[in-house]
Amino acid sequence: MEVKSRNYGVDVSSHNAPDLSSMANSGAKFAIVKLSEGTGYQNPKAQAQISSAKANNMLTMGYHYAHFGADSNRAVQEGNYTVNSAKYAGLPAGSYLACDWEVDDNNNTDGGRVPSANAIIAFLDTIVSAGYKPLLYSGAALLKGNVDTGKVLAKYPNSLWVAAYPLGNGVPASEPDFGYFPSMDGVAIWQFTDDWKGMSVDGNISLIDLKTDSKPTPQPSKPVIKQSVSQSFVDELGDTWHKEEGKFYPNGTINIRYGARTTSNIIGTVTKGDCVKYDAYSRHGGYVWIRQPRVNGQPGFLVCRQGNDPWGTFK
Repeated sequence: MEVKSRNYGVDVSSHNAPDLSSMANSGAKFAIVKLSEGTGYQNPKAQAQISSAKANNMLTMGYHYAHFGADSNRAVQEGNYTVNSAKYAGLPAGSYLACDWEVDDNNNTDGGRVPSANAIIAFLDTIVSAGYKPLLYSGAALLKGNVDTGKVLAKYPNSLWVAAYPLGNGVPASEPDFGYFPSMDGVAIWQFTDDWKGMSVDGNISLIDLKTDSKPTPQPSKPVIKQSVSQSFVDELGDTWHKEEGKFYPNGTINIRYGARTTSNIIGTVTKGDCVKYDAYSRHGGYVWIRQPRVNGQPGFLVCRQGNDPWGTFK
């Protein structure tokens, strides 16, 4: 079964009803069902929710709530427990199976970016060896700060399922605001609200084509920066920049400046409808700046966001 990019889906647990038909009727094309947690919990509604998702022609996936932190040995144990839970609940091999790695009393997220990535990879290796497709779920800020996602993506491209809510927690939303998109490499699914259409269920949108069978669907992907190359740097003004290739489309006229300061000399402008290709971004002074490579070798700098208010859209 296949779901094309930019389709909606939900993720459910024991807190949700066994019958997912109302979500399917509201436009959800895929469902991600909680299967297990740690090495001692299985969602008692998983079988019914998976059966309901299948009956409603929803692409069906599963997820496991991790307790292993940065412990690779425990990650393998939890991976095996998840595989057994998936089979018991009726989720066949060839389906996506996500590692839900987030802040919790039972999950140490401060074990280091590389050890945490290694443990996550150990979990994903375990479920992949059993025939499942890998996903890694967490909040955008936690992934950026606490996990070397470049290492995960080097082995499993397009495997991130990222949570970032433009309107905050508990605020109903029916569609995502791509002006707020948590710009990261390798994002397959974006969870953009925890109250989709006022139904008290997490809302997600696919950013790549999703296919549940034994063969992965080829996807266009940005090249992943190798681990040996730093993904951030500090410039001569002391501002931290993060390498990222993307496109920005301004909502109106924005000045291009010689430096990333509102007092820097203006070297040009962009207007609504222009496409600005950028290779890095920095947040400082109340603004988010992007760096535009230019043909003369001297980059330009422009504001793309003031606080959390975007001045355009990103792709």
